[in-house]
Amino acid sequence: ARLVPLRLAGSGGGSRGGPPCRRGRRRGRPIVQAAMWKGTKLDDPVTVEQVPDLEASQREIEEYLHEHRAYDIFDFLMKELMLKQPEDPLEHMLQCLRTEHPTGPLKVIVASPPGMGRAALAKRLAETFGLVYISAGELLEEAGIHTEGSGHADEQKVVDLVIGRLRQATENMQGWVLNGFPRTRFQTSFLREESMVPAHVFLLKADEKLIRERNAKVQNGEIEGKYVTSEVLEEKLRLYSCHNMAALEVYQDRLFVIDSKDGDEHVFAEMARRIRILPRSLGPHPPHRVVLLGPRGVGLREHAKRLAARSGAVLVEAAVVAKEGDPPADDVLGGIRLRLKQDDCAKQGWVLIDTAMNAETALALQQDTRLVPTRVVALAASEETCVQRLHHILHDPVTGEIWTTMPKSDTLRKRLVRRPEDQMGAVKEAHRMFREHLVGVMEAFGSSDGGARCIEIPADGAPLKVFNDLVDFVERPLPLPPPAALQA
Repeated sequence: ARLVPLRLAGSGGGSRGGPPCRRGRRRGRPIVQAAMWKGTKLDDPVTVEQVPDLEASQREIEEYLHEHRAYDIFDFLMKELMLKQPEDPLEHMLQCLRTEHPTGPLKVIVASPPGMGRAALAKRLAETFGLVYISAGELLEEAGIHTEGSGHADEQKVVDLVIGRLRQATENMQGWVLNGFPRTRFQTSFLREESMVPAHVFLLKADEKLIRERNAKVQNGEIEGKYVTSEVLEEKLRLYSCHNMAALEVYQDRLFVIDSKDGDEHVFAEMARRIRILPRSLGPHPPHRVVLLGPRGVGLREHAKRLAARSGAVLVEAAVVAKEGDPPADDVLGGIRLRLKQDDCAKQGWVLIDTAMNAETALALQQDTRLVPTRVVALAASEETCVQRLHHILHDPVTGEIWTTMPKSDTLRKRLVRRPEDQMGAVKEAHRMFREHLVGVMEAFGSSDGGARCIEIPADGAPLKVFNDLVDFVERPLPLPPPAALQA
């Protein structure tokens, strides 16, 4: 069979108006080759503007999947199918996705010593987030089981009532707040058998003296609550001490302790804040792009260095790279933009540290679609803390080394000096300028999402705690938006 000669559109047989054709023969068969039209290959575009940016598209896709927790949604759906094995998998998955939280309904356990008003807090939490409130005590009362005594009710009866209500909520794809259950390891075992794993477990902590005082106020009518006699209260406290920690032992990875000494409003605010925090994603995530801000004296470089090493990102110091390269004269980012767009930063991510960023620089960074930070963190310490941490820093002008303690050598001691930027007056001025610019910087970075990617972390405390808070914010998904009840 002979090959039909190739005709290109508008070529007039290949002789005019188009790319030339080369004819020939190979093993008795005609060969027709035509030059490719411009725009048919990535390396031969019609114009430079029409070259697709594949790297940017891939990055955009990765960030979309991460931001919307696509991997976690599919992980939840697969777990649902494996655990429940529904007859109609498609309909079950659609029902799962119709919930308010597509990664699964919220499930919360609230525990505390007796006599703390836990029921009111748990009920308020359920109403705020649209969850089903399940109280072991109320279920027992509805079933006509006496609960006024000092001991625990029959555990099997409690389990049957609570598990039944939890199953009903699960079938309706409803989240729940569980109050007063589990109180023993035996009760916890039934939750595990039913694969009912809470996302959050709140343990309200209070001194026994405070509990007794609160019970007395309930008796006197000063506050609302359920009064119990002192003998019953003491027995309930004893049982709580014996069984509570064993019952919650399996939830150590999601247990959050809240001190009740600051009042019910503080306790509720902390519970609401923690509920909005999402667990770390099990799926892949795009490289981190972190802006780390702070005045001199907060250990900015040390924290950034550890964070970059942990995530495999590139550490970029604004003061060092700002004047590097040959940036346009009107670019406020200067060498920072050139450095952040280099291949290592694009592939590995970056941690940018800056002690003197202003709103104009922040806005320029925010408006570059390739450089929009995934997190912006300001380490905030008091002026006194910054001065104290820098007053013992000495510099060797000969070797460039930094000393935090006096060397033994007399020669070394005599040539050590304190750099001008470490002097008290300079540190205070730098701190003042940082605070002055911080509000504008945070507003520039938070203009697109209401500031969810931005946070100010107190840095007066121990460096390890500061770093742990920093890592937690950078690596976790952004928190859920507050419900309408909290915004009102």
